[in-house]
Amino acid sequence: MKQLGVAILGGTGYGAGEILRLLTHHPEAEIVSVVSSGSAGRTISEAHPHLRGFYHGSFAEAVGWDRLSDHPHRVIISAQPNGVSGKQIAELASVCRERGVKIIDLSGDLRLTHPETHRLHYPDSPLQEALREQVVYGLPEVVREEVRKAHIVANPGCLATACILAAAPFVSDVTGRIVFDAKTGSSGAGRSPRETTHHPVRHSNFFAYKPLEHQHEPEILQALGRVAGSAPECVFVPQSMAVSRGIYVTAHLTVRSSWTTQSATQRVSEFYADSPFVRVCQRPPELQNVVGSNFCDIGVAARNRDLVVMAALDNLIKGMCGTAIQNMNLMCGLPETTGLWYPAWRPV
Repeated sequence: MKQLGVAILGGTGYGAGEILRLLTHHPEAEIVSVVSSGSAGRTISEAHPHLRGFYHGSFAEAVGWDRLSDHPHRVIISAQPNGVSGKQIAELASVCRERGVKIIDLSGDLRLTHPETHRLHYPDSPLQEALREQVVYGLPEVVREEVRKAHIVANPGCLATACILAAAPFVSDVTGRIVFDAKTGSSGAGRSPRETTHHPVRHSNFFAYKPLEHQHEPEILQALGRVAGSAPECVFVPQSMAVSRGIYVTAHLTVRSSWTTQSATQRVSEFYADSPFVRVCQRPPELQNVVGSNFCDIGVAARNRDLVVMAALDNLIKGMCGTAIQNMNLMCGLPETTGLWYPAWRPV
């Protein structure tokens, strides 16, 4: 019997499909149920045809508690949308604690600790104050030891992950604002079609969206504030790239003392010395070197007190589902690389 029993809530979206795909690599995880109330009885491979031959079951109406309890470690991963996921987790939290089931939430419903900030950026998501106090924000490279002890983890946002990893090594030395120029692929918008993700609009096009008001900005500030002791100021502008997968962030920082590119690169290497999924590059990173993998590649350029830090990752893996599996591994006492140690797809 495998050590980890895993149930997925919200089984038909890109997040669930990617969790299912990644767990085909995991030697200690078994999927015991994939829940989708709207698709109950429909085969998993109908919604995720790329998984045909790997999963032969159907979507369930509810978590298979008995099958989950057969495993020494038990995890529920919620891949439900914002406004839905937090409500469902609140309903399941007490029974999960009784049964020793840990929870990882892929939505934004539980990421922000400040009530007013949450209400501003997630107005359709109830605050869930009692539940929120139990939640650990789960970016392993920043709060690894807290994740190990967590019962409920709020998985980071994809753009936030890239921005935090880019800025964290230097945030304690920053003077003034950090400017994040963040470009993302269309799969980050989810499976449901909308005007800005429609192929004729996205193809051969480039545009910014939600400048200075994106919901990942307070998440970035919250995490960097934990690293530095107080939150920096930042300007965050996300932009849409005409690719399916990938995030490329360029962070512009002014720091207190002068750096060379070599010394700044060394700082990043030291900061992430114990983080197996952060790779430090001697030149600007490239998307094709990370897409399909759980790696975040980081490169730095320095000129006196000006730093440019570049980070590239796959939004569906390191920006979402790969980090969720990292968190699951840590929460269940496994090496965080378990089931995730493989290279990118290059060429894509």
